[in-house]
Amino acid sequence: MPVTAIFAALAGLRAHQPLNAATGAIHAAAACDRSRDVLAAYEDVGRHNALDKLVGGLAIRSSEPPAFILVTSRISFEMVDKALVAGVAMLVGISAPTRSRDRSRARARPDAARARPERRDPGRQRPVRCVRKW
Repeated sequence: MPVTAIFAALAGLRAHQPLNAATGAIHAAAACDRSRDVLAAYEDVGRHNALDKLVGGLAIRSSEPPAFILVTSRISFEMVDKALVAGVAMLVGISAPTRSRDRSRARARPDAARARPERRDPGRQRPVRCVRKW
């Protein structure tokens, strides 16, 4: 998966988060394709609920699995299992995963990754982008 697609989807996700724009306290889960587009996004107070809504919405559509799922939270091992149900090859979160990396290695799918938007590191002069695959 091109890193540029992950960060482009992350940047475009805000347009699909009206509840978060109003409250600043809502999680989202989004299905994304290889061309950086957000295909579907769901919001909820709970990060697991947002992912459940997305996986259910994808099942109802019975379409091809997305290239990756992006969540605005950390990734737990239960979320890796849910991504497996959806048939997704990569699950990307904006925070470090919990023990999900052990589960994704054991199951061989999906990859769990962390992506953060550009931010300034006080010790460096240039923006830092982080994509880590476990």
